[in-house]
Amino acid sequence: MAFIFMAAYTNYRRDPRVKREAEALVESGHRVVFLARRQPGEPNRETIAGVDVIKTMGLKKKCTSFVEYIIDYVIFFLMIFMHLLLHPLRYQAIHINNMPDFLVFATWLPRLLGVPVILDVHDLMPELYGEKFSSGENHWVVRALKKQERWAGKFASAVLTVEDRLKDILSARGIPREKIHVLMNLPDDHIFARRDLLPPKPQDAPFVMVYHGTLARRLGLDVAIEAVSIARRTVPRLELRIIGAGEERGRLMALRDQLDLQDLVTFSEGFVPVENIPAMIHDADVGLIPLRISSGTDIMLPTKLLEYVTMGIPCIVPKTGTICRYFDEQMVQFFDAENAGSLAEAIITLYQNPGKRTVLSDNATERFANVYNWSAHKKVYTNLVERLIGQ
Repeated sequence: MAFIFMAAYTNYRRDPRVKREAEALVESGHRVVFLARRQPGEPNRETIAGVDVIKTMGLKKKCTSFVEYIIDYVIFFLMIFMHLLLHPLRYQAIHINNMPDFLVFATWLPRLLGVPVILDVHDLMPELYGEKFSSGENHWVVRALKKQERWAGKFASAVLTVEDRLKDILSARGIPREKIHVLMNLPDDHIFARRDLLPPKPQDAPFVMVYHGTLARRLGLDVAIEAVSIARRTVPRLELRIIGAGEERGRLMALRDQLDLQDLVTFSEGFVPVENIPAMIHDADVGLIPLRISSGTDIMLPTKLLEYVTMGIPCIVPKTGTICRYFDEQMVQFFDAENAGSLAEAIITLYQNPGKRTVLSDNATERFANVYNWSAHKKVYTNLVERLIGQ
């Protein structure tokens, strides 16, 4: 058994990837301490599924400017640094999740003393900064973020990332390719299991579409709401359930009200734990992935898409570079990104063709869900950790 320290600038309960990783280590017989951010009302420390989670408050509940993010990142960096300064040799391995990448440098003392350190790159900071703050790739901040990304990757003993395209990008930016390992963001198949065959719906049953996750502009939910306004003319009793929380919630609700869709588009009461999601989408006819395409979203393989596929829910998706690496028109229904008319047309097509929905679902299950699943794939992670610590 090894004693492993993990840290992420996130709320532990709200981040499925870090939870899956930590719990995989516990299942393999290791002990895990995880440093994360605390939400108001949460205890400072608790044990969750065998993981000892230490929580720290940040500058504020939600940062809105680049300066606020940097200050909050530095505060979290110092929390990691102080914890490891007090216990430099307590842990046999350390796992730091980005963002930001520079958090990995808080481990310099145990790294100097020979403790292996993993940097887990969930997202590419240069692309996300450019997208969020409308900055080109030559902006000085974007260039600086690429440098700290490269230095962080070189500093770490090993680098994890979520998909082969990100591995290619990180390698091209100067991180040694042999250091980089791909651990996909696959859903926990104990939570997102394939649903049983649904009984035929009555003629007057609603046609249910679902979206769950973060409510952010880059994810295109405004386009989805506009598409509902168009498709309602053809699809009777259309229903879109939006499940989740995020900075766009108020604007999205205002758009819904402006289009008089209060009876068709519903919102959850904010954040919903991942364990509760399957019951809320179990009867869905279609899962929506209405992404805008940008340098950041084009390299994403949305976890919610994989969760729908695992459950057997047919999906409507845009043609991003990464989605098209894994899915084709025999597995998903494509639409033109940021085009509400095209999305409405895709909705109508699947409404009018229940047989096509079944074919798409079956093909996606056979060619993706049966090939990629967390129960098997998590060994990529646990084997890496155990190799680094010499077990």
